[in-house]
Amino acid sequence: MRKPMKPLKLTLILLSVLSLISCGREDNNELTVPDLDMPTATTQLTLENAPIMDGSDSTEPLRSLLMCRLLGIECQWLQNLATDGTWGVTPVWTTLSEGDKDAIQKILLNRNTHGSFVSLIDGDNDIIITARGISRDEQTYAAEKGVSLLSYPVAKDAFVFLVNPKNPVRNLTIEQIQKIYTGEIRNWKEVGGNDATINPYIRNANSGSQEKMETIVMNGLKMIDWPEMVGYVMLSPYFQLEQDEDGIAYTPFYYYDTIVNDDRTQVIGVNSVTPGKKTIENNSYPYVTEVMASVRADVDRSSTAYQLFYQLAAGQHNAIVKESGYIVCKQ
Repeated sequence: MRKPMKPLKLTLILLSVLSLISCGREDNNELTVPDLDMPTATTQLTLENAPIMDGSDSTEPLRSLLMCRLLGIECQWLQNLATDGTWGVTPVWTTLSEGDKDAIQKILLNRNTHGSFVSLIDGDNDIIITARGISRDEQTYAAEKGVSLLSYPVAKDAFVFLVNPKNPVRNLTIEQIQKIYTGEIRNWKEVGGNDATINPYIRNANSGSQEKMETIVMNGLKMIDWPEMVGYVMLSPYFQLEQDEDGIAYTPFYYYDTIVNDDRTQVIGVNSVTPGKKTIENNSYPYVTEVMASVRADVDRSSTAYQLFYQLAAGQHNAIVKESGYIVCKQ
């Protein structure tokens, strides 16, 4: 059980260099902050003024840890043995009053990637942490609403491919993956596996995983359109592959490694590089991705939402990011 910390004041670091950089870039070993307005106030974070935080299923542990550590609330890692067996971070509810429990449940939401972006655009939450940036459909929706967002990478993750552990294939090339998902490669023996038909599972439109698959992997190539292969929740690939030795699916590395953390699936390498914390940190794995913090561009610069966003962008809470199991951005 992790020990509680004292409440942290949302103090700000003023640095001479203000530049927007991508996650993982290192400039002169100096902490850098994005080209953003400085917050106009420094406010003690409390349950009464804490921003409503939302985001992807896969970023729940990071969001929970942030709130617990910044508010001085005791929290712990727990495995949900009653339902799906996944791991998450939760406050130690027995240490809290009923009023504090209600307050935490109101400020710590989990509407998933697409839902949290839509809610941010609609003004129904204050800050989100997601496994990807805004999607094409969400950009269109924001434009229709006359809303723009500020986003910045706060951690590194990776987009990985999974198979059943009984599948002997342990590596695919980028071209092979693309051809599997366009339907050009239909049998595992074509890529060094068994003589069996490949079952390529996909995710639902606008999910974080599907958006990444279409943009960073397929890169404009048309994917197969098989409705029966679609999974609608984060755990879909795990349920599907657990029952299918001939399937392949995709997921964020963090979700596979930290949240699911079991042996029902096997991650495979891409271009002979196996995803892991080392290959993600040094960017040798082909599909390193970014975990993004976002707020509305019209957010009050004196609000705790903007202060927290600014601090995350500056890397001021990298210790919490690392504690959550994510790889911090070198800034």
